[in-house]
Amino acid sequence: MVRYLLVLPALAMLASAVQAEEPSSSEMAAAIAAAAPSLVRVEYALRYDKGEQPQSFGGGGRFMHDLHGLAEAVREERPAEWGGFLVGPTTVVAPDPVIHPRFVESIAVRFGEDVVKARPAACGRDQAAVFLELERPLKGARPLAFDADRKGPYMEVTYSRSDGVWTATASSVATVLSVTETGRKTCPAPHSALVVDKRGGAVALSMGGEWPADDSWKGPPSAWKVVTADDLAAHLADVERRMAAGAMRVTLHFRSPKQETGRRMFRSRDDDRSATEQHAVGVLVNPRRVLVLANLKPNDTARLERIVVHPAKGEPAAAKFDGSLKDYGCFVAALEKPLPGAVAMSGRPILDCRWMLLPAAEVRLHGEDWTVYFNHCRIAGFDVGWRRQVYPQMSGDESRLVLFDEEGAVLALPVVRRERVTTEERYSDGRPLLTPVAYLKAVLDDLASHVDAHNAPLTEEEESRLAWLGAELQPLDKELARANKVSDLTHDGESGAIVSYVYPNSPAAGAGVEAGWILLRLRVEGQPKPLDVRLDRDDRFGGPFPWDELDEVQEQYYERIPTPWPGVENQLTRALTDLGFGTKFKAEFFRDGQTVLKDLEVAPGPPHYESAPRAKSAALGLTVRDLTYEVRRYFQKKDDEPGVVVSKVEPGGKASVAGLKPYEIITHVNDKPVANAGDFEAAAAGQDELRLSVKRMTRGRVVKIKMAPAAGPAPKAPGAAGKAP
Repeated sequence: MVRYLLVLPALAMLASAVQAEEPSSSEMAAAIAAAAPSLVRVEYALRYDKGEQPQSFGGGGRFMHDLHGLAEAVREERPAEWGGFLVGPTTVVAPDPVIHPRFVESIAVRFGEDVVKARPAACGRDQAAVFLELERPLKGARPLAFDADRKGPYMEVTYSRSDGVWTATASSVATVLSVTETGRKTCPAPHSALVVDKRGGAVALSMGGEWPADDSWKGPPSAWKVVTADDLAAHLADVERRMAAGAMRVTLHFRSPKQETGRRMFRSRDDDRSATEQHAVGVLVNPRRVLVLANLKPNDTARLERIVVHPAKGEPAAAKFDGSLKDYGCFVAALEKPLPGAVAMSGRPILDCRWMLLPAAEVRLHGEDWTVYFNHCRIAGFDVGWRRQVYPQMSGDESRLVLFDEEGAVLALPVVRRERVTTEERYSDGRPLLTPVAYLKAVLDDLASHVDAHNAPLTEEEESRLAWLGAELQPLDKELARANKVSDLTHDGESGAIVSYVYPNSPAAGAGVEAGWILLRLRVEGQPKPLDVRLDRDDRFGGPFPWDELDEVQEQYYERIPTPWPGVENQLTRALTDLGFGTKFKAEFFRDGQTVLKDLEVAPGPPHYESAPRAKSAALGLTVRDLTYEVRRYFQKKDDEPGVVVSKVEPGGKASVAGLKPYEIITHVNDKPVANAGDFEAAAAGQDELRLSVKRMTRGRVVKIKMAPAAGPAPKAPGAAGKAP
């Protein structure tokens, strides 16, 4: 008890000492009065360029908030304004807004009623500041006089608009020390502030968010390391030359996707798969290798047939696919002939670049055309992401930004972080992140260990393969989940599916899975989270397929009729296919009141309707396909029963005129059974008349079609008979 009583007076003495260090309101008022003749307003008159609103790639603290209103300032017909400091008769230091010159109409500096035009003369190299040169001195203003020897405690004076009024604010500068695990010592510092002593004498300007732990931050801005406007222009021109040689447009040519049947085929995360040509940015990482910044999913890469690289100078160059990066949304292409101008990849740690003036290129790709805007940027901070990787924090849209270090080497590229199959959201936008090249270089140096073998070009036949469990699934809903007592295991019916049928000799059958079990989720080795089973409910018609109404459908709408059976490709089969054949996983089921795990391996399924062999008869205007496993299941047909399914009926063709409809089954041609599309093609060839045995579910009929007579030999020319050979 005595010890506590002794401590109380000590704490009281400490509190008194701290209070003595705090500036009084009169001292703060004096500091503001001393600084007032040097506090100015910097006005940027901004504009739209090519219909695009102005944006910034820099700033921090209070200044960061101001940058978000650039477009609003244009719409409201007022300048974007920031507080600045007069440091010389015609020199003002202000926060660096990092706005591309194409958005800047003019710059002016205001003191009271006096307004003077200004131009950027230099930028701080390590300080987020711009030096503005005035056309003439400001009337009534007085430059600051800095003295690094002035002693603390210190105050900070800021100048900004608050509640509609320009306001100078003074407060004490806190003494805080931060030491990183690497031993770097810094002190948190005010942003865009004048640091003064108790008498209001200027000590330094603080334009970033931190100071060094020693006294090197004190002194006039004239002692800072700066980059003049001319030097910056020359530096950006050098970066532009490097960019022109080392970055290029890459054209990707894809095989046309197989035509989907009806309008209700499953759509994967990347809905637009109809394109046969795509343009992307390529980075020449060495004379024979291009890193293509295209986040292709496996079902798109499967269709990739040809790669053409377009250097800034010279003819287009052919390249071959060399591997998709496992963790990043890009792939490597190998050039058939070497190209000059490979970029240098910076070895500078990204953490050392905060607030530094960094050259940048903003790449706009528009089909075969691209536009690149060059400016400087500043990193305001950092985020920690995947596997503790550190990503720079920018105030603008970084998805098209390439950062360079002060030597002109590439520092960061806009790359999508490739999500794992189990973590990828179905409608994820896949936005590129400004990724330090140090991470990419480590991958490229050991490419074989970092490629995804399952994300590669395939043949047309291989492209159509889908993984399967060999079980038909019915998605749960809230009522089914509660009735089966699995609400807590299925997010109240939002996930999970009931096994309604197990195909013989399938992976599910081999694992002992039975109808009535509930599939909850998949646990895949190497994936960060389990894959919840989520399926869309098949409510295409609000009930069974309307076979009785098929005769009422006009022929021009045949192609829009969805298949009567559920499509084989869904979220689950797509995810399994993307995981790759041979991948081992555990399937979690619920049965008899408890969960069970079954060991399975991703296996390719048998041919399905969309990939089935087909035969097209131009004379009939008819296309038929083999009866695949899911089609036979729907029609309750055994494996040895003959038949082909009508997959397409051309409007106005003989088949349409004769009354054939999509999804009917043709079992015989001229009384001869047809087991597959090849049999149908052979049986129909060279016939004057076809008698087709057709079944629509359980009802059968015979359709007769007159064919054009086969063409005979060409008649001999007049007078040709009897001539000697």
